[in-house]
Amino acid sequence: MGLFGNKKSMQDRQADAMQKAEKIVQGKGLTGKMTKAFMGSEFTNAMQGAMASANQAQQAAQLRAAGVPTETATVVQVQDTGQTINDNPNVVLLLDLGGRQVTITTLVSRLEIPRTGDNVLVVREPQTGTMLYAGLAPRA
Repeated sequence: MGLFGNKKSMQDRQADAMQKAEKIVQGKGLTGKMTKAFMGSEFTNAMQGAMASANQAQQAAQLRAAGVPTETATVVQVQDTGQTINDNPNVVLLLDLGGRQVTITTLVSRLEIPRTGDNVLVVREPQTGTMLYAGLAPRA
């Protein structure tokens, strides 16, 4: 039991923090409106893109855990967006997926940044068909 009898799990605290951050970058509530007023819409737009990437990374992990199959793609190009979340870069990946090129903007681990020529895993979101980055492919 916590100090005030309300102990949340780490996962619940992270989910709460993500919801608060999304409200701020959407300009909702006093903090969101103040952020947009003082930092400008360019900043909040950039943060919305970074939040979307973070959500996609979380969704890809959930899909993999649920057993959704992955596909292997080859990195053609990596472009840094200049944004980071918890020191992890948000990048634009141009991938070769079975002869067709796919672009994914995603958050990647700073310890496992994909490079041109690397094989990576992607997972297809079942409802929308959107391709999500699922990490570096295991090396043989």
